[in-house]
This record gives sequence, C-alpha cells and structure tokens, in this order.
Amino acid sequence: MIAILGSGFGLYGYLPALVEGCKQRVVLPEAYRARFDERLELARFAGDVQWERDKAAAINSADGVVLALRPGDQKDWVPRCLALTNIERLLLEKPLATSPRVGKALLGDLTHSFKTVRVGYTFRYTRWGKRLLDALSVTRETRALSVQWNFLAHHLVHDLRNWKRSHVAGGGAIRFYGIQLIALLAEIGYRDVGVSLSFGPSADEVEKWTASFAGPGLPECDIVINTKVAASSFRVELLSDSDNKPNAVFTDQNDPFASTDEPSSSRGGGLDRRLSVLTPLCCSLWTQTTDEYEWYEATIELWRCVEEKTHFEPVELGGRS
Repeated sequence: MIAILGSGFGLYGYLPALVEGCKQRVVLPEAYRARFDERLELARFAGDVQWERDKAAAINSADGVVLALRPGDQKDWVPRCLALTNIERLLLEKPLATSPRVGKALLGDLTHSFKTVRVGYTFRYTRWGKRLLDALSVTRETRALSVQWNFLAHHLVHDLRNWKRSHVAGGGAIRFYGIQLIALLAEIGYRDVGVSLSFGPSADEVEKWTASFAGPGLPECDIVINTKVAASSFRVELLSDSDNKPNAVFTDQNDPFASTDEPSSSRGGGLDRRLSVLTPLCCSLWTQTTDEYEWYEATIELWRCVEEKTHFEPVELGGRS
C-alpha cells in the first residue's frame, strides 16, 4: 500500500503508474477527493484507492510513500516518513530540495535510513535516454554531445507566480528542468562543469541556461535549455567531426517525453503521456539494487558544480512568437 502526498502530479502521474503499472493499491488523504473526482480519466482507479482523513493518517496506513510535493514541502515531510517503522520505501520528486546544499543533507538522511529510496529522474527511462546511456557506456566518442531543449513553460504561458518560476524555491531552467539532464549526465559519468550561464529578468527567474560538461573518457557535452520559446523542440546528437561523417541523432522531437518516442500503450485512456517512464521508476521501488545512492550523490555533486560555476546575466528573453 503506497500513500501519495501531492494532489497534482501525484494524482494524474504517479497514481496511474502505481495502480496500472505496478499493480499497487494507493492511500490518499480526504482533502484530495475533489481533485480526484475532477479528473475523469482516474475514475477507473477508484476501487484501488483507500481514503484516510489526512496526510498523517495516510502515511501511517501505508508501507511506502510518494512525495509529489514542492521541494520545500518535501524537505519537511521526509523526516516524518523516515521516522515511521511501517514505511519501507519512498519515492521523492525532483528537484530533491531547493538547493544542492539542502539536497545533500536530505540525501544523507535518506542514505542512513536503510529504506528503499527513489528520486523522480525519468530521462533514463525514455527511449532516447536508454540509447544515450548504452552508446556512451561502450563507445568513447570524441565528437561533442549537444542537447537543445526549447519550449514555453506552463507558468510563463499563464503568467503564474508559482514556485516553478522561482530559482530560490527550486524552480526555473536549472533547478526544475535542468536537474533532469544533470541527473542523466551524472549517471553517464559526467563530473565536471566548464561554463554555465543563466539568463532571465532576474536571478530568481532563470528562463534560459547554457552549460558545458566533461567526464573521463566522455565527449564534451553542451546543453541549452530555453523555457521561453514558442516553438518546442528537443534534440540530442553527437556532432560530426568531419565533413564525411553525419551527426548521430539520438532524438529530434517536440520535447523529452514526446509521444512519438514512447510506446502507444502509454497514451491511451486520457492518461498522462509520461506514464511509460513513471511506471518503471515506480516499480523499481520493489527492485533490489545497490547503485542508486551512488548515482544520486553524483547528481547532487554535479548540480553543486553547476551552481558554483553559473554566471547570471539579466536579460529579457524573447517572447512567444
């Protein structure tokens, strides 16, 4: 029985992955019932939900917890979950915390808890992510790796003043979006940051990020994330080092989770299209492995290096056209 704290992505993302993908029952606090009922695509899962009076009662009646909360709130709930002997496994959303410093301390507590812990780094479960991991694990390329990610963030489309817009709160181009790439690069073996530049109307509203990464035996990796571009695109490729050698393209689609890159079975019934990457992440809670903490520590360290190297340049980026 898995409790879910978080009435947004926790309901429309993690709940279907746990119930349909991992064949688990879930526990929800009564405060989420109205949000659950509003989402008609979740009606099929009603029989797999146990309702409890509040969040505390929910986690007390479960053996696992998914924390799909804001980074600041997640930090507050982790100690409460770790203190419960009935909780054997936890899944935390990304970013793990509002900053690398806080994330490192939180990860230390999780490591010493001896519970099964997973973090919502999902790029490794995409088809392109798997191809990239496989390619760079066996072939030491000399060509540069390029990642270009352009889109118009939801909070910018609707001019929302929420935490995803605030760098301090764990949002923005680096902490909310870029952390997915940082985690994937850390898993591949990237450990150093060359140049890191952030742009936006203020240091707390980072709307664009560019950076270069290096790792032992790995090609230099250059990334660009621009959250204020109307035309969405996501491209990962090894750039050609000669006129006679074409670029090796791992993916070229609208976004990292574009439906054209995922099995059609994950797109039915009005469910979130990220179900195909959330399901293996959730199901890994019942898989005994030994390298997750090592990977998570490398991710935090690479994130710390990014932020130490980052130079912010104030600029009003292009609009939606």
